Amino acid sequence: MKDLELSPALKYFFKALEKKIAEHDEISRIKAGKIKEVPFDGIEKFFRSLKTQNIFIHTVGINGKSVSMLLEKAVFNLNKVVRIYYSTSFDESVQGFVRIQVDKNQGLILVERMHGFHPAPEMLYASEDEGRVIRFMVRWLLRRIDWEKTRLNSLDLYQRYIEIQKEEEERKLMEEQALLEEKIQSALEGPSKEGHSFNG
Repeated sequence: MKDLELSPALKYFFKALEKKIAEHDEISRIKAGKIKEVPFDGIEKFFRSLKTQNIFIHTVGINGKSVSMLLEKAVFNLNKVVRIYYSTSFDESVQGFVRIQVDKNQGLILVERMHGFHPAPEMLYASEDEGRVIRFMVRWLLRRIDWEKTRLNSLDLYQRYIEIQKEEEERKLMEEQALLEEKIQSALEGPSKEGHSFNG
């Protein structure tokens, strides 16, 4: 090993190599810092909850005609990917679904349309915020709900929503009542205390 001579060209090469490795390590550190865990559990939970309800959406059925399908049969979620089928036709050219998944490299939740035979993803929406993606998908779903078959008052989750609303209103009223009583009490006590200190 000691017999090996380092020519100026080899020295130059290794110096350049060290510099390049340092740059590469720095870029890797920056990338590692930028890649953050993008939350997705809320989206999965949202769709799992909706699947338990009798919500119908307009889709293209197996025979290629418009049909009303239970959301439960249109939504599939597996391994941090949610698919909502809007067409299940045997005609592969009109088959389609919306795919929601995390892109770790971009640090975003992507909403993409997959349509036709060997579909290429068509970007519909992207955000790092679960809430924004859910709002986008709510608007998407509202345009497709079959209002002839979907009965709001028959949905269990809606009934629970109403109960929670009532509970919150009652709690707010009780808090306002307690605050009012407190103000009345302090108003009644206020003048007598002032009068007592004045007389003293």
